[in-house]
Amino acid sequence: MKKVLIVEDSLIVSKLLASLLRAKGFDVRECSTVSEAQQDLKNIDLAILDYSLPDGTGLEVAEQLRRLHPGVPMFLLTARGSSVSKDAASKAGIKEYMEKPVEPDFLLKTVEKYCNV
Repeated sequence: MKKVLIVEDSLIVSKLLASLLRAKGFDVRECSTVSEAQQDLKNIDLAILDYSLPDGTGLEVAEQLRRLHPGVPMFLLTARGSSVSKDAASKAGIKEYMEKPVEPDFLLKTVEKYCNV
């Protein structure tokens, strides 16, 4: 079973994403802060990271995850008009850059593509 880490401070968005992925058979772990995520970076196959978090950014999580597990694909979720650039996201190891609200079918197909499902 593929393991997906969701780092999202909006409980509604996190639960929606987790429910969607669990329904397709993924093992999902949810975190809402950078510090929580930093303690949960082991044994994951993919990470979905919100850019804006209460104690930092998803890029901080991405950089640490890239050092620990360089092959793990990471997606960055941003609010429309966010100040993060696609170039900065790419340098942090982000494979997909998605603006919220994310279309569920698109997200699921993208996750499946990177998890080889």
